[in-house]
Amino acid sequence: MLSLPAGWLAELNDQPELIVDPDGRAAVLAELAMAAHRRGDLDENQLSDMLEYAESARLWALLEHESCATL
Repeated sequence: MLSLPAGWLAELNDQPELIVDPDGRAAVLAELAMAAHRRGDLDENQLSDMLEYAESARLWALLEHESCATL
């Protein structure tokens, strides 16, 4: 199993911020992942996983945002 940076995981798990700005937060998560990869803190597999998680979080947050708007 791949380990991911704790700080990045904390950002990923910040659900209120994701719901408020799904696209913006996903962009931040992707940039943090890319920066960590450029520094050599991650291998390609970890980077790929992090980018996939960021996109999944964005899609989840869009659905949550939409469901909150219809209440």
